[in-house]
Amino acid sequence: MSKSRKISRIQQDNIIQINKKKCIGCTGCAFTCAERTGISVLKAVDNGKRTVDPKQGTFGGSGCIYCGQCTLICPTTAINVRNDVALVKEALNSGKYLIATAAPALKATLGEEFNLPIGTNVAGKIAPSAKKLGFQHVFDTDFGADMTVLEEGTELIKRISSQENLPMFTSCCPAWVRYAELFHPEILKNISTSKSPQQMMGASIKTYFADTYNVLPSNIFTLSIKPCTAKKYEAKRDEMGRDGYRDIDVVLTVREYAELLKEKGIDITAIPDEKSDSFMGDYTGAAVIFGSSGGVMQATLRTVTYYLKGDVSKIESIEFNTIEGYHDIKESTVNLGGQEKKVAIVSGLSEIDKFLKSDKWKEYVFIEVMACLGGCINGGGTPRIQKKSEINEKLCIACGTCIENCPVGAIEYNVRGRAENNKEKCVGCTLCSKICRANAIKMIYYDKATGKSLDENYIKLRSDVLKDIDKSSEIRISDKNENLQNMYKNYMGDPDGEKAQKLLHTTYQDKSAELSVNTTRNKKKN
Repeated sequence: MSKSRKISRIQQDNIIQINKKKCIGCTGCAFTCAERTGISVLKAVDNGKRTVDPKQGTFGGSGCIYCGQCTLICPTTAINVRNDVALVKEALNSGKYLIATAAPALKATLGEEFNLPIGTNVAGKIAPSAKKLGFQHVFDTDFGADMTVLEEGTELIKRISSQENLPMFTSCCPAWVRYAELFHPEILKNISTSKSPQQMMGASIKTYFADTYNVLPSNIFTLSIKPCTAKKYEAKRDEMGRDGYRDIDVVLTVREYAELLKEKGIDITAIPDEKSDSFMGDYTGAAVIFGSSGGVMQATLRTVTYYLKGDVSKIESIEFNTIEGYHDIKESTVNLGGQEKKVAIVSGLSEIDKFLKSDKWKEYVFIEVMACLGGCINGGGTPRIQKKSEINEKLCIACGTCIENCPVGAIEYNVRGRAENNKEKCVGCTLCSKICRANAIKMIYYDKATGKSLDENYIKLRSDVLKDIDKSSEIRISDKNENLQNMYKNYMGDPDGEKAQKLLHTTYQDKSAELSVNTTRNKKKN
């Protein structure tokens, strides 16, 4: 691969790519972007063939936050995340010291790429599969999640004590951080300065690990395996490296990692379980639930309550209730240091603009935000779920809209003059369900491993894997992670201290000027 080709591969604005030859013009990606982010980056175009383009010519200029939800919905993979498998293959032959780190969500999602039922725990398959590829060390990013809890929890206590820059928003979701930088830079001072678990792992590997094992940071190649497409963007941010090297060299999504394993003939179902390396791999139950919406909140509150000598058991029973006027934003009240404080969870960004434009958000001290509905376990790089449309004949008004617009001709009139879907032809693009004015069409999700329709939401099935691991863990408070305690004692110093600030914290910038003129959101503001 030429040098110029390498450079083009890591440009931020080609993280999401469109293959017009594969596009069937269903516009499911555009619908999904508008519904799930409220940004509406894509528009339908017809130049002899119906397809989609970014509204302002580029994804970056159109306000894309690289969440990748559009790639999950596309039935033909015409819109997809940039594939960086070739860069990892180069690294495998580079002679560098190879280290892989895997997100909590992999435990609940990687198995689906190997025909295991949704909700299968494959925690023991990640380390051995990476070592078969040639990685010398494999760590769980869960260790970085515990690290994030210590840093973020300490930061929250300091902010509450000083009554400055409250509420504090979580910072572990790069799509959310980019959203704030683009569309609501006025709240950047409210976002935690703590880096995400991915970036804390990268920084620690190339400092703490490098110093301990006497390896030059520049000679270490760090692969991060993630359910998130925006992590590719985050890893290349200017702040995420030092001394001429990046903390994380390459990010692969769950789908890309599975692709690499299959290409190398590695079947995770055929290898014995193995734990990740313990030096930076041990983690608590609190770290595992980072992969699910509400997990960061729960994990952080456990440690904050522990620091403040409160009753941690009461954190386990916190109930979050939907805020009036919202569907995906919930709130609760917790006792922190003897005082009742309100906290909130935002799952998906469809309502975040409304939330931030109101004064409602100012009522809280701590707000978790995940750009993807359900959290990382439903990230843009997770396995795609098979879908088919189902038509309720009783509700069908025989208008013919779905028949006329189905891009694959899967819907026809039946003998009773009502629309009927041919499931053999249906590709699950969701267009018919979006445009049906009578709400007669809904999407049915299927487990590819079993071929059966899902009685439970696939997000819940994945989330339950992480919650079960947490419940069965002996240690469930991040501060009690012994290996993490050793790192702080021997290298990092105090959480949110001088060295931690240098390596584990970051800054944000007002990036609203990056938006091209006359974007949809700018029009809404005027």
